[in-house]
Formats: sequence, C-alpha cells, structure tokens
Amino acid sequence: MKTITLGIHGGAGRLGRRILALALEDARFSLGAVMVREGSAAQGQDVGVLAGAGPVGLLTTAKTDDLLSCDVVIDVSSPAAGAKLATFLASSGQAKLVTGTTGWNPSEDKVLSEAATRLALLRTGNFSLGVTALVRQVRENAARLGQAWGVHIHDIHHSAKKDAPSGTALMLARAVSQGWAEDTDPLCLPVGAALPVPPKACEIVITAQRQGDIVGIHDVYFYGPGETLCFSHQAQSRDIFAQGALHAAHWLFDKPAGLYGMDDVLSPTGAASG
Repeated sequence: MKTITLGIHGGAGRLGRRILALALEDARFSLGAVMVREGSAAQGQDVGVLAGAGPVGLLTTAKTDDLLSCDVVIDVSSPAAGAKLATFLASSGQAKLVTGTTGWNPSEDKVLSEAATRLALLRTGNFSLGVTALVRQVRENAARLGQAWGVHIHDIHHSAKKDAPSGTALMLARAVSQGWAEDTDPLCLPVGAALPVPPKACEIVITAQRQGDIVGIHDVYFYGPGETLCFSHQAQSRDIFAQGALHAAHWLFDKPAGLYGMDDVLSPTGAASG
C-alpha cells in the first residue's frame, strides 16, 4: 500500500499533538496538513515543534481547504467543527474522515449520517482497541443475559474533560441496548453522584467522575438475581488513543463511502456498520 497522506483537524489539542507526534514516526503516513483553530497560538507553527520534536518544514494551518491534499483526515476537534468538516469533505469528494470527537447533539449526528452517504467516515467515541473489544463483549453479554439484568456504567476521566458522560460510556450503553435489541435510553446521573441503588432489570444507569489527570477508566456492571458481573478497562497512556486513531486511518484508506466504527476495524469482514 502506498504512503497515506494524512491530515489532522484539531492538531493543537492534547490528543491531536500525540497523533501528530506518532504520525511523524510512522512510515505508513506522510503529513499533508495539520489544522488548528483560527487565531490559535499554534497557528503557523512548525508541526514538528508542535509535536515536541524538531522542525520538519510543515506549518500548521487554519484553512480547511489545505486538508483537500490529504487521503485521510483525523478529526479531534469539537462537534460543531467536526460536523462542518464532514460536510465539507463529503461535498469535495476528496479525503476520507476519521473522527474521535464526542459530545455530538442530534443535529450534528444527522450531519455525520448524511455525510457518510458520500464519504468514507469512521466515527468513534474511543480509539482504543481494548475499549473496542470491551464494547463487543458488553453487547454480546447483554444479549446472553437478557433484560432481566440491570446495568451500571461508571466512567472516570481527568478534571479537564468537558463532556459527561463520556463518549465511551455512551458507546457502552448503546452496546447494551443493541444486545437487548431494545432502544433503551440510559439514566445519566450528575457528575460525582453516587449510584443510590443497583439498576433494576432492563435499566441502564451511567455515573461519572472527573478528577486529577486520570486518562480513562470504564467499568460496566451487570446486576442479576443474586450475582454481579463486571467488565473493566483502564487506559494507562493517552498514546493508546493516538495509536488507535492512526490504525483506524490506515484501515479506512481504501474503504468506500459509508459509516464505520472501530468495531469494523477489528472485524474480519470490515463491513460498514450502517
């Protein structure tokens, strides 16, 4: 496979910088453009310096058009900016899009779905391959155990994380609903609130903590009659998300238009999830 020309949208953020740093060391990719917010202190900076390395001769940009030179764009910006980018790329017929942005509202969800009819678009709430495997396990076990069990999902992240519950927690709740074959909306308690009682049958409750510099911890508890089953994932390094994003971009490069997820990346068939 040829070297993939990569674009990064949201390159000045914490995750964007790590994706950038790892991409500079990855022979599968060459950097085509790194986009930052207009007026950002990172605008016009050498991308190597932005990544904490030496200069590489490519400067960051605030112009969306510069991403058209790329084969695949990784978006780690904001929902509003990500939705605008998806529409732009879909209309241009150029780069494919991987987005790990979370906190989408219903109108932005619709924009992504519409863009995916013309664009190969991979969307996820978590780039971790381990979390991807966790989501599948949760879905499969929800199907096996059935709706007689209640589910509690608890997510813990660093204090600077803006969205709560996390995109990963919502992914896990959706996996439970898929396993139950029932459209069940989770009950999301306020940040810091404790679980008062175990969830009842066919109930999903999400709790969240925001503290310190914790990368990410997600626990999923299934409460059944007289027993509890727990699945857990802990992220020790933010690099797992950057590595997963690059893995997803490499996988998406030769895929047709459609909406994909990280589960597709690990699937033997690699079929679009719809």
